[in-house]
Amino acid sequence: MDKKIVIIGAGPSGVAAATKLMSNGFSNVTILEAGNRIGGRINTISFGANVVDMGAQWCHGEKNNVVYELAKGKNVLAHSTKIQELKLIQSDGTDVPIEITKKLSDLAFDLYDGDDYDDERSQFNGSVGNFFAKKYNEALKTDEFKDISPELAHQFYDLFHELANSLDGANSWYETSCNSHEYEDCEGDRTLNWKDKGYVTVFDLLQNKIPGGDKSQPIIDVIPLIQFNKEVMKIAYNQPDGLAKITCKDGSSYSADHVICTVSLGVLKERCLSMFEPLLPRWKYNSIDGMMIGTVDKIYLEFDKPFWSENWEGFSCLWNLEQLKEVREDPVNGDWLEGINGFYPVNPLQPNLICGWVTGDFARKMEEKSDEDVKTGAEKILRQFLKHLNIPDATKMIRSTWYSNPLFRGSYSCYTLKAEALEGNVQKLAEPINDSNEKPIVQFAGEATSTKHYSCVHGAIESGWREADRLINFYK
Repeated sequence: MDKKIVIIGAGPSGVAAATKLMSNGFSNVTILEAGNRIGGRINTISFGANVVDMGAQWCHGEKNNVVYELAKGKNVLAHSTKIQELKLIQSDGTDVPIEITKKLSDLAFDLYDGDDYDDERSQFNGSVGNFFAKKYNEALKTDEFKDISPELAHQFYDLFHELANSLDGANSWYETSCNSHEYEDCEGDRTLNWKDKGYVTVFDLLQNKIPGGDKSQPIIDVIPLIQFNKEVMKIAYNQPDGLAKITCKDGSSYSADHVICTVSLGVLKERCLSMFEPLLPRWKYNSIDGMMIGTVDKIYLEFDKPFWSENWEGFSCLWNLEQLKEVREDPVNGDWLEGINGFYPVNPLQPNLICGWVTGDFARKMEEKSDEDVKTGAEKILRQFLKHLNIPDATKMIRSTWYSNPLFRGSYSCYTLKAEALEGNVQKLAEPINDSNEKPIVQFAGEATSTKHYSCVHGAIESGWREADRLINFYK
């Protein structure tokens, strides 16, 4: 098949689309990648004793997960050491008793995504935050929680808000919809790690470059298809010859029978009014405008040797008002430090590393700071909460900057009340723009277009295969 297909983006959805097209006889495929690497929001880098993932990190589940199916039997995944319980520490250094921690965390995770509240959540006309606040406050009034002070309950509420935002990829749970819009978790271990190779392994799996499994599958090498540093500025899809014209920032241009656009929702939100000619239809624009892509960032700290014990599982941060006031008055980092929701060990292959997580507005403020300021700020939080330990300076620090990177503008997507109000949804985000003969001219893929698995790599890969199948079936 000699139809010209241009795929924008060499992330998991773009590579998935390319491999499926090539394996089905489409030979004229080009991938335009704005950056200088394959991966998109999968970014495995060397750091510490091994590698770390700056973006996607775990294979989330085993059942109905295409990433797991690709990896199964190939000795590339391992079960992570599971954190048994949250470890809560208040900002004055006080440990919250285990029984209180368990009581609060069991309640919170049950309200957030437990089976006991599925029906109530799905029928609730409001945000995740509104639902949680209502049910949380009702529970706290019962005898079961009478031993928990209002101050501690409020501190935990603030912490869980940040944890929920990191799980959802949201800026605030007061914007995310309780109607999760057909989203499905994959059963099984949700923190399968990639041993010593990182999530970038998935690209070798997509290209059949790792032995094991079905040996009849040929290797499909997409690297020769990729043109790097090709940032697309314009997609003109109403050309007289029936082709689409793609123009890049460096002045180069390409024509195509079909364009598969896999840029992040963040880039679509920022550029859709200038990127497409003519303007996208209102139904498409409303879905782009209504869906949210939040910011979830990591801060990796490396030490000469661990200051923590062998079985340490990290901790989560609860802020007392007195220390909260003090940290907000920090002249350099006062606008984001309270957003660090905790620090946790990385994995046994990285014995000297810990990772802190920060989300939403706090993460975006963190991204504005220098590396030295972020390192100093993170060390300050460690010493604030772990007063009983002698914590040395970290030897190295590296952090993600998903929002400030113009090629991403965020981490992963979620479904919002705004999308509901605009009658936008994931399905409309995934719909192609067709010509008068119903030929798909501009197609859309990426995690934000996956109905059941948005925000996940397996959703991104499914979306790339979906758009490849759209063309395969069209030409049948």
